[in-house]
Amino acid sequence: MPVAQPGPGRTAEQILADTARITDPALMRAVNCLPSPLRESVYYHYGWAGRDGGPATGVRGGTGRKGIAFTLLCAGIDGGPVERGLPAVVAGNLLMNVATLHDDIVDLEARRRGRPTVLAAYTTGHAIMAGDALLALAFSHLGEHPHPRTQQALRTMRAGWLQLCAGQVRDEEHEGRCETSLDQAVSVQAAKTAEGVRAVCCLPALLTDASGAQVEAVGRFGFHLGMAVQYHNDLSDLWPAEQLSRSRYGDVRRRKITPTVAACLESGHRDSGRLAAFYRGDGEPAEEGLAAVADLIDRCGGRAWTREQNHAHLRLALQSLQEADPPPAVYRDAVTLAGIYQVGDAGPPAHQ
Repeated sequence: MPVAQPGPGRTAEQILADTARITDPALMRAVNCLPSPLRESVYYHYGWAGRDGGPATGVRGGTGRKGIAFTLLCAGIDGGPVERGLPAVVAGNLLMNVATLHDDIVDLEARRRGRPTVLAAYTTGHAIMAGDALLALAFSHLGEHPHPRTQQALRTMRAGWLQLCAGQVRDEEHEGRCETSLDQAVSVQAAKTAEGVRAVCCLPALLTDASGAQVEAVGRFGFHLGMAVQYHNDLSDLWPAEQLSRSRYGDVRRRKITPTVAACLESGHRDSGRLAAFYRGDGEPAEEGLAAVADLIDRCGGRAWTREQNHAHLRLALQSLQEADPPPAVYRDAVTLAGIYQVGDAGPPAHQ
């Protein structure tokens, strides 16, 4: 059953296209402040240009090419024009792409969005420096915007970024550790994903006339949206609805104890012991055995449990957004976009 039914209005594709028309030029203007060769590699990362200025390949847009539509909606939470919050939307998107550039280094990810990652196309050092440059750019871009709550926005972004970094470290530490409890795995996911999304959703609202209560509600919306998106992505890694733009079974290959896996290990299912044996293993697992691990996760109830969590957090996200008293069009568009990340009975929807 759908989490919510959107009323008449823009389709998800129309919302994303309208968002790109507003945000892409602003993002490009910000990135153009970077010196060469960092500017070229960031253009490559965003799919705006190919390696060394050649033709672009893969899917256009960096990390958050869908999520940025949610943050732009948050800039209209008080009924005013979304352009007021555009500096914060851009800063938040830059921050999320820092996380992706560095995450690809940690995970040795070779492909993303249908093209080699910056790590693979350039060098490890170049990918690190590109991420560091975007981090500086994100904070300066937001900090230079004159608004009474700019300092509060900077503190919010700093807090979200520090939570994300701590969550990433804990996530790496839990790889192959079967003693990781479900509560611990969920806590890691909340820190490395949901707290970051909470922050980037709050930022645009802080640059409007939204009340403190509205900003807090938008933050809760962002947190639950982040949890729902991560559960969607966890399932997509195992059972994609269509071809992924990154390598499949990435978390299984690294023996990462995601909440999905932790729920299976605590399920008491007769196959949970076999699953634990795999995650206690050492070395690079055989590629031909990864599908069998995914099958074990399914049999132990991991797919059904994760789908329930995805639906529950989407409901909480939309409930929180309602508490912010948004204009009807903003809420309608948020419901429509939420459908992109709603996992169906057979797997994620075909919007991915």
